Amino acid sequence: MTTSPPALVDLTPDDLPRIRDLVETVWFSVVPGKTLQHLDDEIDLRHARGVPRPGGPLPGEASGAAPLLGLYSAFDLGLMVPAAGGGLTRVPMDGLTMVSVHPDARRQGVLRRMMTDHLHRVHERGESSLAGLHASEPAIYGRFGYGHASADAKLTVGRGTTLRAPEALSRQADEIRTHVTVLDTQEALATVHRAHLTCAEVTLGAVTRPASMEQSWFAFRDHPKARASKEPSRVMFARRGEELTGYAVFRRESRWDDAQPAGEVGVDELAAVDHASLLALARRLVDMDLTSRTVFWSRPTDDPLAWWAGGPRSAQMRVFDALWLRLVDVPRALRERGYAPGAPLDLVVQVDDKVCPWNAGRWRVQVDGDGSAQVGPSDAEPDLVTPVAALGAAYLGGRTLLAQVPTLGVEERAPGAVAALSRAMRADREPVPAIGF
Repeated sequence: MTTSPPALVDLTPDDLPRIRDLVETVWFSVVPGKTLQHLDDEIDLRHARGVPRPGGPLPGEASGAAPLLGLYSAFDLGLMVPAAGGGLTRVPMDGLTMVSVHPDARRQGVLRRMMTDHLHRVHERGESSLAGLHASEPAIYGRFGYGHASADAKLTVGRGTTLRAPEALSRQADEIRTHVTVLDTQEALATVHRAHLTCAEVTLGAVTRPASMEQSWFAFRDHPKARASKEPSRVMFARRGEELTGYAVFRRESRWDDAQPAGEVGVDELAAVDHASLLALARRLVDMDLTSRTVFWSRPTDDPLAWWAGGPRSAQMRVFDALWLRLVDVPRALRERGYAPGAPLDLVVQVDDKVCPWNAGRWRVQVDGDGSAQVGPSDAEPDLVTPVAALGAAYLGGRTLLAQVPTLGVEERAPGAVAALSRAMRADREPVPAIGF
């Protein structure tokens, strides 16, 4: 007979050994050289919660506290979304991470209890109307109200690929100065963070790291024993005069094939404030000595870089899911973003939400000519009915609400209502994929 898992508890530095044991058991990806201090730096224990197994150690286990059956943590992140009147605005987003369930506790309700606990705590804190995550397996999180909001394109181009851009843009790129330095210094990490925030201001869908993680972001942590033949991470900065206009975090892996250099450049983050800076960075990254190809991770599906290289086929584009987004406070979240200007809207949306019942019900959405929205409860008959996941999928303006009719079951009650809200939420560009978190 299945029993309910015990209640969740806050985790503290004393729990780091149990956290490490569970994470290594669940993900079976042990990083050589990673210490408990590294783990402490990389996790925000303020938001870490765990499910302890009842009772003491079982036969064969070390003495001490019982292992964790599950845990999750989160980061205080920002998300760039469409703004009223055009442009972008940053809204707070709770970034769920490190969701882990012990193999002995599968199908016992541990994940559902943790997901419900997390979303309810986000709502109670009131710091964010949104929660986001990266899905290790795409079939998991839709049932908790998350919608697939942005796509991740991987581009692979050969060394020396000519990036063909319009002549005027090419001349502007020639004026951009780039330089490379190691990433593992306080100065470099601080400059990356500054560039990261600056570039995000003009980048739809960009997820921004908190200032508290400037020097300890886990993706930038270098463990020499774990990197094998890869070099330590480096960063390339772009500048127009003294203005910092872009950056790329990358590392190369040395390879030789029949005495010919076949190294690979892996670009984990690439961001710029304008196309000229992006072009200048990309030109250098695709033409590094002793390499044969450059792999650009986490690019938007309408990335100009792919077209400069000849199109998706020439850039060997592969597309994956990126950010999964969840509205934790529906009326606030719909008010915080902007809508297409010049198309006033007034309709009632009925939201289905079993995990966050405060969202369930009818909401009147009134959008003025400037693209600002007022959202409040309504007793009127709905113009459309939607699961909360569909609003998350459409929130960044990449996936349309209309496309969620056959996939997530958006139901139209008044003719034209779904199309009208879909057009109002649509953005002019595809959102970029989120950074890993």
